[in-house]
Parts: sequence; structure tokens; C-alpha cells
Amino acid sequence: MSDNKSIAFWCERSAADVDVRTEFHVNLWHFSGTKRRDFVEIGVMPSDPSALSAIRIFVPFPLRRENIVDLGPEFASTELAQGIFNETLSSTKKPSGKSVELRIGTNTYCHVHLFSPENGSIDPSELDVKEKEGGTLISITSMALESLARQCNGSPECGYFRLRLLPPKHDTRPFVTAIRPKDRAWASGFEEIEYIDCRLNEARTLPTAIEAAADAAPYGLADVSRIVFLAVVPVTSSITSSHAEWHKSRLLETQIWKDYVPHGLEDGMVVYHWRKQFEGKAQNSLQGFSAFVKLQTRKTSLIIIGVYVLVALALGIVGSLTASAVQWWVTAAGGP
Repeated sequence: MSDNKSIAFWCERSAADVDVRTEFHVNLWHFSGTKRRDFVEIGVMPSDPSALSAIRIFVPFPLRRENIVDLGPEFASTELAQGIFNETLSSTKKPSGKSVELRIGTNTYCHVHLFSPENGSIDPSELDVKEKEGGTLISITSMALESLARQCNGSPECGYFRLRLLPPKHDTRPFVTAIRPKDRAWASGFEEIEYIDCRLNEARTLPTAIEAAADAAPYGLADVSRIVFLAVVPVTSSITSSHAEWHKSRLLETQIWKDYVPHGLEDGMVVYHWRKQFEGKAQNSLQGFSAFVKLQTRKTSLIIIGVYVLVALALGIVGSLTASAVQWWVTAAGGP
């Protein structure tokens, strides 16, 4: 994985005079077990999909097309849709099979796009995936945007795209670094420090070519109205510090979320929610957000306890042999 820790995202306007705003949602799922890989989910909510020509997302780690999953079909479940947006919603899959409409009462909340599948992944005509600057540039194409715009009943309404990004290697944990104490072999359990460092559109950690690509948008960029960042972590991990006080937190309901997460949901997962509003910001610029979260987790297992016992036994044996050697030397030096 690249040392770069910044995600970049921007929406390119289809014309200079269109009025369009976007929200970006980033969810980082972090698990305690080393056999489970962390993953990132990214949601984009444009106020009018027809006013955009492309949505670009850059992540600082390599991805293959098959590592990107369309989460649109999940919104057909009213329970999941309500859990993701934390709103009282109803959910209806459109007869065309190209979107799911979410409503609050009689009003439309948004239309969720369903990408066309091809050979077990997303159709390249709707989602372009390219290696770039040691990471991956993902583009939601004009074809996908036009398809979603047609679902909006002929008037500008909010659209929504949601993708899950699965790092190809299980030991790759994007944006999470673990610091284990050097003396962990001497104890039956230890406190592991982990920190989440996820930067969104932070200019000083973005590759120059990515910034240049955003600046090259022919009609400029859509305004960013809000960025939402969520970290989903085990309940056994305590947040000891963060870049800012979180907006809210809650325990995930296992029954609702167990089938949503690959390989099931661990018992006791907590979601922490941060957000940043943007008002009066100029267009044609990347609006940034930085998330830094420090976690502390008590680690122990049969393997850790076993290592501790073996070390203790080894020390006991060495101590006993040392004592016997000293006694022999003292006896030998004292003569008959």
C-alpha cells in the first residue's frame, strides 16, 4: 500500500451554469481479527445527477475491478436503508431494475443507482477503474449518471451511489496502523495501540497528478455541501483521542447488519460518526477533511498466553541452570 493516506473525490459539472451540490460519505470498517480484512465504503449523493458528467474517486491503494462491489441492491431492504441513513425511510425498487427509491413519507429522499453487472463485476461502461499514482482512480461515468437521472421522475432529485472497496490482500488495512508494545511476550495480555489516519482531499498528501486531474475538469467542480466519516470498530477498542469530538455513536444491531458485512458481523461493533459542513466555499477546489482516531485495545488469546507460559518456563529453566552453575563454581572454588 502507498504511504499516501489521502482519498480524493470530486464531481465534474456537465455545464458551467448548472447548480449542483454533493455529499460524500466514507465508512471505514475495522475488525479485530487479523484473518478478516478491513474495507472502505464510499457513498456519493449529488443533488442532481443530470448536472454531472463524472464522479471521480481516488484511493491510495491498488484495486482490481472485482474488488469493487455495488451496494445499491442492499437499499432494497428498508431496515438497512434506515440504518445507513439514520432516517425513517421506505424503500421501493423501481420496475426498470436500475434504481431503488427511498422516501420519507410521501417525499422522495433519494434514488439509489444500481450498476449494471458484467462478468461478476460492474459494467466498465458505468464504472471505469484505472491504476494511477500507486493507487486506483475510480470514475462513475456519464452513462451511469444519465441512467440515474432518468429514474428521477423527470425533475432534479437527489441520487446516491455506494461502493464497497475490498483491498486485495487480507493483511492490508487501509488507514489503520497498529503499534504493539515491545515487551508483549512478557505478559499474558497487552494493550495494543492503533490509529486511524484517513485524509479526504488533503492537498499536501495527494499526488500532484490527481490534483491536476481535478483542476482539469472542463466546467469546474460541483460544490461539496458535507463530508461524513464513520469508523466501525469493535466495542472492545476504546477511543483515547480523535481529531474532533464525534457527532454521535451507536452499537450496530447484529440482526440487521450480519448479512450486509462479508463473512458476517462480529458481536459488539460500534460506529462513530464525524461530519463537516461546507458553506460559502468556492467551486473548482477540493474540499478537505482529516480524520485521526487513536484506539486502545486489550489483546489476549490462547496463543499469547501460550507464548507467555513458554517464556516463563524458559526463564525458570535458565534461572535454575544458572543457580546450579553458580553453586558448582562456589563449591569447586572452596576446595575439598
